[in-house]
Amino acid sequence: MYMPLVSKLKEYISNQPVPFHMPGHKGGRQFPAELPFLPQMDLTEVPGLDNLQAPEGVIREAQLAAAEAFRSDACFFLVNGSTSGIHIMMMTAFHPGDRVLIPRNCHKSVWGGLVLSGAEPVYVLPEYDADRELVTHVSPQAVGRAVDGNPNIAGMVITNPDYYGLCPHLLEIRKILNKNGMKLLVDEAHGAHLIFHSDLPPSAGECDADIWVQSAHKSLPALTQSAYLHVREGRGNKESEYLDKAAQVHRMMQSTSPSYLLMASLDWARAYMEDKGREKLDKLLDYLSWTRRRLHVLGIDTMQGYSRPEVFQTDATRLILDVSELGFTGFKGEEILRQAGVQVEMSDNRRLVLICTIADREEDFRRLVEACRFLSQKKGKCREKRRSLTISREIPRQMLSPKEAFERKKVLVPLKDARGRICGEPVGTYPPGIPRFCPGELIDSQGIEEMLENQALGARLFGLTENVLISVIAE
Repeated sequence: MYMPLVSKLKEYISNQPVPFHMPGHKGGRQFPAELPFLPQMDLTEVPGLDNLQAPEGVIREAQLAAAEAFRSDACFFLVNGSTSGIHIMMMTAFHPGDRVLIPRNCHKSVWGGLVLSGAEPVYVLPEYDADRELVTHVSPQAVGRAVDGNPNIAGMVITNPDYYGLCPHLLEIRKILNKNGMKLLVDEAHGAHLIFHSDLPPSAGECDADIWVQSAHKSLPALTQSAYLHVREGRGNKESEYLDKAAQVHRMMQSTSPSYLLMASLDWARAYMEDKGREKLDKLLDYLSWTRRRLHVLGIDTMQGYSRPEVFQTDATRLILDVSELGFTGFKGEEILRQAGVQVEMSDNRRLVLICTIADREEDFRRLVEACRFLSQKKGKCREKRRSLTISREIPRQMLSPKEAFERKKVLVPLKDARGRICGEPVGTYPPGIPRFCPGELIDSQGIEEMLENQALGARLFGLTENVLISVIAE
């Protein structure tokens, strides 16, 4: 039988790489024998198993237990991933024409949320560490200036933590928004584990967020595409209306045939973390402390103790390896580790990002350290001439709202010929993964030159076709 996807999956599994990437269960290590997640559990809404579209029984009970664990007033299980959760929370909180504060380092699903909600963005730039070539977070001061200049803003969407484990000053930003009755929406896709250990950064639930979304599969023992949507009761006297709106949009955006495998894994992940999360996270943090010490001896920079004014705290479970001083890019470092049997989550121009969870074992970290010896041994042997990655500190002129840009007819043109056209899809340089132009924004020659220059340095461009064609609004 011809099964290319199945064959490739079997090949990957047979190689037995050390998985420092999502999903957080790391090949099912945390799933007990009584919860095999086999096809026998792939069921439908038969009597006794409830209905995600109108939960009254066991699904409702499981969601209530999750709300209590994550300190929300209501939790909705998501079987379409955190992307659907971002869309639901923005459609719940905002109305067409609402102005929303959006940091430029938000996940691309936020731009989908703007289209679906009809809200209009007020963009704010995150800070940039030029020495590390690393985009961090928006500062409370930048948020305060944006709020003062736009007192009619309905709310803000912010990420906590980001891919590198960096967390913004969420509580301080919450206080700024409170002064004007603005909503705080949090993309906490990488932070579902935070609330289970007091030494980790505070979660959105501990920072009085209005709505937040968590990818359970990224850092908890849950299946890929499973996520939580958390809602706090509306402020003022519209509590039931607020929760009802969230439930209505949830029904609209989730499949009417939800996977019981995904929902069961959400229930399991919450129960397991409540029962053993603190203990397991203690052990994980010990493993990571040991690992960072060993890597330091090898001359590998783990960015331990990284500090910036706009960064409140770093998630100690996220392991970052800056290999730039070894003489090669993160892309090359990922390749070297893969050949040594270790697969990381992602790499950028100078770093490797490893997702570490309670499913990782002591032997995994020992194998990682041994694999990193190859990185250390190659120091100076493949040194490449490199210049600093340049990114703009200006926000382009917005000609159309995201929804207007989405509705317009689009054409593809060569990037070098796109000056003066209106962008049709988010496009930019990775790293840092921030759109240089968002839909509806005017493309200028400076931005084109910047992207092409960074591409020449080895960075990748996203949002373009293979032939370096960009989507623009048809004239």
